[in-house]
Amino acid sequence: MLLKDATILVVDDEADLREIQAAWFRREGCRVFIAGNGIEALDVMRENHVDVLVSDVRMPVMDGIAMLKHVKASHNYKSSVMFISGFTDIEARDAYDLGVESVMSKPVERKDLMVVVTRIVAARDDLWRLPPGGKRGAILDVIFDSLAAGLSQRLLVFGRGGFCILSASKLPTGPVDLLLDFQADKRIVKGSGIIRWTAAPEPELGVEITYIDDENRAWILHLTEANESLSFIPRTTAIAATASIAETHASTIA
Repeated sequence: MLLKDATILVVDDEADLREIQAAWFRREGCRVFIAGNGIEALDVMRENHVDVLVSDVRMPVMDGIAMLKHVKASHNYKSSVMFISGFTDIEARDAYDLGVESVMSKPVERKDLMVVVTRIVAARDDLWRLPPGGKRGAILDVIFDSLAAGLSQRLLVFGRGGFCILSASKLPTGPVDLLLDFQADKRIVKGSGIIRWTAAPEPELGVEITYIDDENRAWILHLTEANESLSFIPRTTAIAATASIAETHASTIA
């Protein structure tokens, strides 16, 4: 979906901020609704299809987190949700697990917000086709016996937009190149992503996928689409034992 074709619901208890953001989206051609808290937002969604909720977290009556849980528990369609907050109301690890697709801090610039929402509404088959330009940072290089072994041993778990991986690598949050070797499957998945959270001292990373090579894109898309979890990036792999960590190493490009 293109941004101009999207229906956006802006949720914020600060009237000036929600009106400013709503005006930004209208300039892009979006259909826009506004709400002052989570209860009002749920009322709007009962009457209208909404593609993306752009919401504050800390609000009276019903906050963004409670609203998100109601949205994801619904048996109807499930809108994409992003948070914009001036406070650390929820850890990134928990937000992405609950289904949030982006977390931004106030104040937010118009250009940055449009980039994020454009990405949210795009089809992942299109989104993951273009390798990122410019110099990259860390490399997540992981070897698995097979995909089935990795999943069954809970070495990695896929969500709708990325994966949580059991890894002893000490990598920072930010851009990362991916090299995932599934030996029995004879597949080496090359791609890029963004480490959205780390869980030290737990040996886990939460990675949003941004690019997958042509040969393996459909394979990885199937894993994310078939996942029954509503999580964008799962919070945990449900670690069995440190000894089961996949052979992993990381390096940083100078």
